[in-house]
Amino acid sequence: MKVKKACVRIIILLAIFCSDSQSKAQTFIWDAGFNGFFDNREYYHEFAKPQTLFGVRTYALAGATLHENYSIGIGLDALDEFGSKIRGEDICPIIFFRYQKDPLKFLFGSFHRKGLSILPYVLQADTIQYYKPTIEGMFLGFRKSCGFQNIWIDWISRQTDTDNEIFTIGGSGAYNHSIFFYKHDFIMTHVASTAKSESDEHIRDNGGFYARIGFCNLNKGFPDSLSLSTGYTMSYNRIRNVTGFLYRNGSLTEIYFEYQDIGLKSSLYFGDGQLLIGGDDLYSSPYYIRNDLFWMFFRRSNITGKLEISLHIVEHLINFSQSFQLSVNLGGTHKANSEIKNPTR
Repeated sequence: MKVKKACVRIIILLAIFCSDSQSKAQTFIWDAGFNGFFDNREYYHEFAKPQTLFGVRTYALAGATLHENYSIGIGLDALDEFGSKIRGEDICPIIFFRYQKDPLKFLFGSFHRKGLSILPYVLQADTIQYYKPTIEGMFLGFRKSCGFQNIWIDWISRQTDTDNEIFTIGGSGAYNHSIFFYKHDFIMTHVASTAKSESDEHIRDNGGFYARIGFCNLNKGFPDSLSLSTGYTMSYNRIRNVTGFLYRNGSLTEIYFEYQDIGLKSSLYFGDGQLLIGGDDLYSSPYYIRNDLFWMFFRRSNITGKLEISLHIVEHLINFSQSFQLSVNLGGTHKANSEIKNPTR
């Protein structure tokens, strides 16, 4: 019942907002679409459980530019995981303010993380797009032709008598020179106690960092894309008043190859088993090789389809996974006043 009431309120606000944007010197903006996924994981290692993830996320939002550099939006993002009942946490509100003027971008509110910050699997598992596609907080980015840097905060849980306070801070940066590049990513998660803290509750600090160097030959003949990178990754964990800081270190090498609609991504991790809360569980192993063979069977301006078969070698065990993903993204602008010449998207 609470979920239905929240949806009705969002729809009413959307209707009021859209009608109001047409009557003022604004540009109406909108977006809608869905992301379907079938992800079958045949894992035989203690670090990760075998499971099948099958469902679809759909979203719709509308907004308006307040100025050529300012815009606001409101909408909903909902998950329908097949075979499960829809829960309150499966429906995420989208409400944001955005400022964009090169080289800066700033967002405040609840907004999609895709296109802003997707971290490597060693720091953040790929299921983040299935179950937590939005950032609830702030994002600040700086981008020039030679590189970029961004930082964001995602408030995951507010402290109550029964819920822990949890937030995550992360970011990415890169510098490019000719075909060579340097890139880094980081994440930090803070887990505090509940409001009625018990003696056995302790604050947890957890985080990680990944830096690499490499080269990328993009759209310069055969193949269409080729990149190679190698670098250092680490994670840390501390439970206050229980343990000191525990550190884990390792090396990660990645190769990416793509020609027309076929591609291969391979990675080799070697080192200590990582300790990250939200990272891919298979990096908890001291030795992990991953090979992803994919086919982009749809690649249109608003439709993408991807079929992927993956081989995971974890220590002495061979694991498999297969995934199918289909995304449809719509969107556009409607000028309510011709004075607005550069709508912010």
